[in-house]
Amino acid sequence: MNKVWENDLVGVLADVDQSELIYRDTILINKQDSLQFFVRIISQPADSFPNVKAVTGFYSDLEKWGFEDDYLQPEFIRKEKLREWLADRLLIFKVEKRIRYNHEEVYNMFQVRVMPKLPSYNKDLKLIPVPIFSQQVNGLEKDEFVTRLALKKFVGRVEEVSHEENDTPPVVLWREEAEEEERFFLFGMFEKHQYAHGGFSLEVRDNLKSLELVEDWLDECYLTDESPNVAFVPIELYQRLLELVEDAELVTMNQESKEDHEVSEKSLHTGESNIILDLKAKPGVSVSVLEKPAGMDLSGFSLIPEVNEKEQEFLELLYSHTQDAGLIYRKENLINFHTSMKSSSLVILSGMSGTGKTKLVELYSQSLGLKGEQLTVIPVSPSWTSDSDLIGYADTLNMVYRPGDSGLINALRKAEDDKDKLYIICFDEMNLARVEHYFSQFLSILEMDHGKRVLRLYNDDLESRLYNSAQYPPTIVIRENVMFVGTVNMDESTYHFSDKVLDRANVLSLDVMPFYQMKQLPEKKKGMVARADEVDFETFESFQYKNRSLNLHDDELALLWEIHQLMQDVNKQVGVGPRIVKQIDQYLGNLPVQNYILREDAFDLQMVQRILTKVRGSEDQLRDLLGRYNREKDIVESSQLIRLFDRYSHVSAFRESRHAVKQKAKELKYNGYSM
Repeated sequence: MNKVWENDLVGVLADVDQSELIYRDTILINKQDSLQFFVRIISQPADSFPNVKAVTGFYSDLEKWGFEDDYLQPEFIRKEKLREWLADRLLIFKVEKRIRYNHEEVYNMFQVRVMPKLPSYNKDLKLIPVPIFSQQVNGLEKDEFVTRLALKKFVGRVEEVSHEENDTPPVVLWREEAEEEERFFLFGMFEKHQYAHGGFSLEVRDNLKSLELVEDWLDECYLTDESPNVAFVPIELYQRLLELVEDAELVTMNQESKEDHEVSEKSLHTGESNIILDLKAKPGVSVSVLEKPAGMDLSGFSLIPEVNEKEQEFLELLYSHTQDAGLIYRKENLINFHTSMKSSSLVILSGMSGTGKTKLVELYSQSLGLKGEQLTVIPVSPSWTSDSDLIGYADTLNMVYRPGDSGLINALRKAEDDKDKLYIICFDEMNLARVEHYFSQFLSILEMDHGKRVLRLYNDDLESRLYNSAQYPPTIVIRENVMFVGTVNMDESTYHFSDKVLDRANVLSLDVMPFYQMKQLPEKKKGMVARADEVDFETFESFQYKNRSLNLHDDELALLWEIHQLMQDVNKQVGVGPRIVKQIDQYLGNLPVQNYILREDAFDLQMVQRILTKVRGSEDQLRDLLGRYNREKDIVESSQLIRLFDRYSHVSAFRESRHAVKQKAKELKYNGYSM
């Protein structure tokens, strides 16, 4: 199996005795008449990385960094030119293992970057990667970062270092960027970690300790713009830093505070806490315990959901099916989609053409074991102008009911009779026609409680006169076992959604993953076998959370209310609305037990999927709400929404929401409006 290690490694041109034994030199000309070379790894690799002597690089990896190969020169000159070029340079790269036709394993570099050797370089140099966090990259103020470290909460993603279980970084760095200089603070010591959608969650060995590093330490470390979120520290200096952190007394807890912290941490799981840790003390000041402020809500930590083993099996099967089908989805995307399907009346999959939206719906139903009419995919026609195009009409001339060609009515009739089975209705290219026209009756039905969702085909007085009224009665009950999903493309050939649609839908956008990950997928299987054990409605219902009482935290409700008021200031007809509040609450309650999307991440996603989709209009309307995009700094300035996210950073870091606001602010700048 091919395998990729995503963390950055540092290497140097290998010596002759360190290259692969089948070659007599570390630089050669391969069969394609291209330079090929071997690199010795000098930084600490991931725990799962094998003990290989060298990894392979190619001329094409170095072209963009200024190296030019003259194919007209003799081979030995070409090789010596490359040897001289690499002599004073180190390479940063990721590694891919590939299996050749003869079953030989080869390890190739990719995403290669170049940096100069420091004057202190020696041939025995060994480097240790240390993650770097900062406000610019992770969206946290330093005080919030320290608080999250102490409470073992997620502090952000650093993709350049290994996330494997046995690769917990003992220390991490915080970069403080001032106007003229950078300051670095070292935090430790850590003994365990988790890595999920929110990034690293680190467990302190004893007390959280920190020290500010003096400038001299930078002179010995490899810290470069080519790998900005990791410092490669020489092992001798690294050992000294560990000793310094062990002896540090900065930002640490005395015994009394430690006991209070343990009480606080325990009560986070019971909802009975009346204290929080104040970790905003300046360096050198012991952490104190303060009374819980009136506005701070910790009740959310009391919800420890029970693991549903069947749901966990389903999620793993869904992920496996997407891999087998040759599709690349982050697990966060799949969990988000599954949670939306459990909690929403209508799910809309958005994204550029070719991201596999319809295929995802098919794989989802396949993982549930649905067969035949249990999945109905309806291609939407641009000519549809009323609901009769979708559901059909009563032909009073011939006295029969004529259902639409889509197959929807037959599927709904079958679902009404087979109430123990699941049914999924997928509207493909949903916005090729105006949804408010052909889907009008459904929009009203989806607003109703289950049990009252009745689709009317024709008037009751026609029932006794139509020949096929037994097959097609005047009304169809849409039971809870029917789920509706749509796929959309946002381009010049489609219609945009009205607020009437957005109020009822969870609008998800699928990520486009880096293309190199396509090479990591297993060979695409021609015919996937649907699971034998079908998930029936009762089992799927056990996945769902259906508590009708509102369980959003006070701070979450306060934030939603403030956003509603800001949107009302722009347009009195637009806002959050009670329905959206309830739907967000249902989504959070339906989040399955996993480490990829935490509650704070889920709230952020709902902000994007439920609320920011409705922020549309002209630059004059939205300039204050969204802010002004500064092209030179690539930031958004004077944004009411971002200021609100900053104030409620204890609710969520709002990474996805900030990105969405930034994108909309760009649209205002370049188009004069946002859609």
